[in-house]
Amino acid sequence: MSTLEATYCSQADMQLIVPNIDEYDTKRVLPTNWVESGTSNLYHLHNAGYIDQLFKDGAEQTKVTDTPNANNEYAYESASDLLLFFMGGLSVSAMNSTVFEGGRDFTDLITECRRRGSDMVRSFCSKPIYPRKGVGIASSVGNDYPEIIVISAAHLACYFLIAPYNKTLADELMTKVTNDENNGWLDKIRNGEINLYQEDASDAHKGILREVSINSSSTGSIVAVRGTPTVEWDILKIIITTAGTFTAGSASSVKYSSYIGNDTSTKIELSANAETIDGGYQDVGHGMYVRYSPGVYTINDEWELEVSGVVDTATMAVKSSCADRAV
Repeated sequence: MSTLEATYCSQADMQLIVPNIDEYDTKRVLPTNWVESGTSNLYHLHNAGYIDQLFKDGAEQTKVTDTPNANNEYAYESASDLLLFFMGGLSVSAMNSTVFEGGRDFTDLITECRRRGSDMVRSFCSKPIYPRKGVGIASSVGNDYPEIIVISAAHLACYFLIAPYNKTLADELMTKVTNDENNGWLDKIRNGEINLYQEDASDAHKGILREVSINSSSTGSIVAVRGTPTVEWDILKIIITTAGTFTAGSASSVKYSSYIGNDTSTKIELSANAETIDGGYQDVGHGMYVRYSPGVYTINDEWELEVSGVVDTATMAVKSSCADRAV
């Protein structure tokens, strides 16, 4: 089994999609026709059906490859469809009044479905999927991978779990991810209609603004961004250096500074130095401009602006047209 390929979703992600996921536990109650084996404390159950994991009154028992000889040990012989179980101090009647279940460990089953779903995502996506690890890089809910990938993997994991019992629901889950109309989430990623985090898409070309640290008393903010980035990629730091209230019709005392990257780091080289906020578009570096709204600004209110002067062609939606032919 590969230990290198990532598993994109968790059981909690699956339960977000199908809240009653526990109902698809594959355990089944075994027949109550245990017999003595001829060896003290060792019991046989014929025609048991395949047993991967044995449960006694809900508790997992210990699987062995030889003949069971200690309490709670069991073995399954597939050639003869025979279940062997060892337990001291019981009788056949006591065994037959105990609830035995066979099936797979539910945690192991969920883990396999998550791995299968993640493998299917890699196959359908046809793009590299990189982790979003690092300070300030993870998704808004803290996932290490793009949310569209996590949710797609969770849908496919639920598909594998549910398909043997509810094909209609399973097919609905699959259709959201990929379908014949080519408008599922992974179809759109493959076609360039949905972008992954690592791709330099049109949003970064226009500037992606994020709040880094805003005081709860502040009411003003950056409300618009424009410009054409003159750098391949960078993250700018924009910070309030002089606090105050910016009011339309009154002279402003609020000041900001901005920092761009150099060959040592991002957000490190001063670009705009203590500029007074005036309500118009104001330079923050790399050919980008921001506009502030009226309101209260607190010292060290901070934003970051991700920009990219290059648009990845893989993020451009595939379009087709049909040329008329002369008859």
